[in-house]
Amino acid sequence: MQLWQFFNLTGDLDTDTRLTVDVTQRWRAEARGDEQQTLRVTIEQTVADGVRIGGGAAVFEAGGVTELRPHQQVVLTQGRFEFRTRLEERFFDGADQVELRLRQRVQYNQPLGDDWRASVGGEWLGLLQGRNDGQGASTEQWRAQAGVAYRISKRLEVGANYWLLVFPRAGQPARTTHVPQTVLTYRF
Repeated sequence: MQLWQFFNLTGDLDTDTRLTVDVTQRWRAEARGDEQQTLRVTIEQTVADGVRIGGGAAVFEAGGVTELRPHQQVVLTQGRFEFRTRLEERFFDGADQVELRLRQRVQYNQPLGDDWRASVGGEWLGLLQGRNDGQGASTEQWRAQAGVAYRISKRLEVGANYWLLVFPRAGQPARTTHVPQTVLTYRF
């Protein structure tokens, strides 16, 4: 069992530029990589109606191992659908080389009435280059997500999500993980 808690700070730096800082605490069993703390900063620029490009970096700490993770992304919004393509360069302590991971996500957001909304989505995470010599391309995981959020005030929102993570393993049954998640978002 795991529990992930997300704390987000997001807002516009100007009319076309958004800053998002997210911090997470992921309580996980040692067999799942031990507890993990993360800090990610992303800046996005709106370049056309429904199109944002951006990038940033993150630091992940788990079980005494540090990962540095720069990323670049494109986000397309069409109505209530959001499509994101993200490329991550993952630098691990003691790795043979940088790991390159491509993430493809689709999400649908549905208003539920006064200050409530629901979301459902899926994401594919694929390795283009593994961190170890000779480790080629593969599917690292699939994610499915469903959640609800409530806007407490103009600036503060709380939410709860459920994530199903599926990790394919060559020649063996896939490993699945169920992750409840809480989210606190502050908009400046």
